[in-house]
Amino acid sequence: MLPVAHQARMAPVLMLVAISLCRAWGQTQASPNCKLIASPPPLATFGGPATAAPGNTELGVGVGVYGELVASPCDHGGGTDWFARWRRGVSNRIDLGFDVVADNQSDGSFGATSKVAMRYQVNQGFRLEGGLGAADEGDGRSVSADLATVIGTNNLSESWNYYTSFRLAGSHGCVNLFCAGGTGTDHAPGALVPLGVIGSTGRVSDNTHFVMEAGLGGIFSREHPSSGVYLHLSFGVLFDVGRDRR
Repeated sequence: MLPVAHQARMAPVLMLVAISLCRAWGQTQASPNCKLIASPPPLATFGGPATAAPGNTELGVGVGVYGELVASPCDHGGGTDWFARWRRGVSNRIDLGFDVVADNQSDGSFGATSKVAMRYQVNQGFRLEGGLGAADEGDGRSVSADLATVIGTNNLSESWNYYTSFRLAGSHGCVNLFCAGGTGTDHAPGALVPLGVIGSTGRVSDNTHFVMEAGLGGIFSREHPSSGVYLHLSFGVLFDVGRDRR
């Protein structure tokens, strides 16, 4: 057994070693960045490959749910959202407008995201679209963009038409709205969200259609501990206001 005096000299050394080990253990056990990703733009395709006819207005309202699912220990949730759309036909192939989504997230926060969008109808069954968006959510602000292709049937005489789409959306977390200045680092992780969607439209009247769709995609972020899964489900109604209908 060591003399008492030698034990006294060793005590500070052992204490320093213990503190170092505790710090190292704490670092290895630290929680990863589990914040919800920076909000992508509204992702609903919400209708087949047609565009609004020149001078016509397309209006849409809907409700949906979404989920962000990643590996433990984060295990994100999702939320419910309310959707609104406005499009105006500017030519035989192009329409312009915006989408707005209000989110009630599973963590209790509330926010909104929107985008301005353009759609180009290549032919009767094929459309391209893209948009630029911004969001102010309970988990931070973001700017975003997306590109999509839509393929489907577009026969107004049929009771039901069907479509599928592939969308690639990207988001970037910000300190201030539109990323205008600010030096803080407390922002949601930016991400890429590829999303595949299948949907259908049911004819209610000549200018009214019921819409339902479901989507499945991924979540990829350099600031997130692992990739994840993005789920999307929505229902709503489309109104075509004007004399000409596609």
